[in-house]
Amino acid sequence: MGMWDYKPWDNDSAADWFGDFMDKTEFRKHWLDGMNSDLSEEPDELRAAISLFIMLGRVYVWPIEQFDDDLELAIVKSECLLDVPEYEESPELIELIKIEINELRSRRTPKKENDLTPSKNENQKKWWEFWK
Repeated sequence: MGMWDYKPWDNDSAADWFGDFMDKTEFRKHWLDGMNSDLSEEPDELRAAISLFIMLGRVYVWPIEQFDDDLELAIVKSECLLDVPEYEESPELIELIKIEINELRSRRTPKKENDLTPSKNENQKKWWEFWK
């Protein structure tokens, strides 16, 4: 087995399994349906779709051919959530969305100038602790 790190997707077998899963289930097609939700009508549905990318939008899990484009889509759509009137009434929710945006931005390669993400040692969480 080709294992290059300890996360559940960082080995050849898992990467192959995720690829098969994405192909067989048409997961990305359904994800895109959620990402294309009407922001004025269904902001919660859009945020749910974004959360799937936060969980699964990783190299060796997400379809690599679309990874960079889908990452940028998730970032742009997340930034749009900051202007949802119902969300603006909750500073706690806005802060959580900003944290989610920074998590997504941290996955860019190479980093862009406006990415304000913590360094590797600063505020580093295990991959399964993102929403704790």
